Amino acid sequence: MKKSINVVICILIFTFHFSLFTSAFAQCTSDAFLDKCASSLGEFTFIKSFNITIDKKSSDSKYEYSYVFSKGSTYKIIICDENINGNKMIVTLFDRNHKLIATNFNKASKKFYPLFSYPCSATGVYYLEVTFENGKEGCGVNILGFSKQFN
Repeated sequence: MKKSINVVICILIFTFHFSLFTSAFAQCTSDAFLDKCASSLGEFTFIKSFNITIDKKSSDSKYEYSYVFSKGSTYKIIICDENINGNKMIVTLFDRNHKLIATNFNKASKKFYPLFSYPCSATGVYYLEVTFENGKEGCGVNILGFSKQFN
């Protein structure tokens, strides 16, 4: 009897813990989460959102996606994560040669920024790499917007 009670308690604890875990990741893919973050676009035109999930089951501790940027446009990348201290999302922008252009994390000051902009000077494929602090798992959304500069 005592053994079966312990088994039931273990199952309940596991189920509760698992439901908390899955609900946290579900938040990152919800429309409400996206809408909350999209307001940071301001006057920029929405292009696309990228749902980011990095978990321990995956062999990669990073997520990479690409997009073609056009010369004469300014691009805004919004970083929206669960806002947990010690587990912030880091987004790094690279050019077609994987040369570092910009990031939302300043290593020297250890400061995170919720967005950054890039005035594109050359049309081409650009890469965005997403990780979480200290290689941890996490989830969030990246929102890409643009503004065309008229001369």
